[in-house]
Amino acid sequence: MNDQTPRKNELPPTKASGNHLYTKLQVHFGGDVQDIVLKSEKEPTCNELGQVLQEVFRIPLAEQLVYFRGQRLHHNNSSAGNRPLTRYGIFSGNTITLVGKRGLL
Repeated sequence: MNDQTPRKNELPPTKASGNHLYTKLQVHFGGDVQDIVLKSEKEPTCNELGQVLQEVFRIPLAEQLVYFRGQRLHHNNSSAGNRPLTRYGIFSGNTITLVGKRGLL
């Protein structure tokens, strides 16, 4: 392999460290692209994703629309909120799209 060939390093689904799992996601919001990291004791859930998005982007949970691979993630629904992100095929290194209006928190 020559030095000019780019290397692709795939991220593992989640990275365990001690008692925590870290899941890194890339978020597209408007024209911005930002990386976020979810830290949880077990597989991260839709609610945890919504809370981190609320903190980072200042969009209230009720106003968030989250899309992954063109499908809307219904994380505002109480029954769907406790589902792990892996159930939707969302793993570390994936890209999600966030739509919403920033508010005062």
